[in-house]
Amino acid sequence: MSATRRIVSDMNSLLDKTVVVRLNNNRTYVGQLSAYELSPFIISLANAKDNDNNVYFKVILNGNNITEILVKTAPLFDVKEFADLVEKSLNLRPGDVKVYEEAGVVTVLEKIKVTEAGVEGSGPLAQRVFDIYNEYVSKKRKENK
Repeated sequence: MSATRRIVSDMNSLLDKTVVVRLNNNRTYVGQLSAYELSPFIISLANAKDNDNNVYFKVILNGNNITEILVKTAPLFDVKEFADLVEKSLNLRPGDVKVYEEAGVVTVLEKIKVTEAGVEGSGPLAQRVFDIYNEYVSKKRKENK
């Protein structure tokens, strides 16, 4: 995977997550990453607070001024990790579970879609995937505490 694709994947995994953004003028913003553009690099934060405790509904930052983007908590849903867990738990063949890393999606037998938001699909297999998902997310929440 190319470096650009990895950055896109990393940035996509941070959407709607709380991040700390440090600028080269020593200002800091903490807020939810609501959007970004790679070229030119621009990010948008929602419900952001600066280092003077001013609160802003929306802050759009020029990437040329950003020195760091920090994430305090790990994302709960790792698509590769979850795909491996489903494949092993359900004793599926390689290829039955597909990972779309940039989109943050796992598909099972092309019928069941799993994202950080949950499981889409119906039937006994979807219920089993849903149970695995709930156990996985519960375990990840305990690890992050």
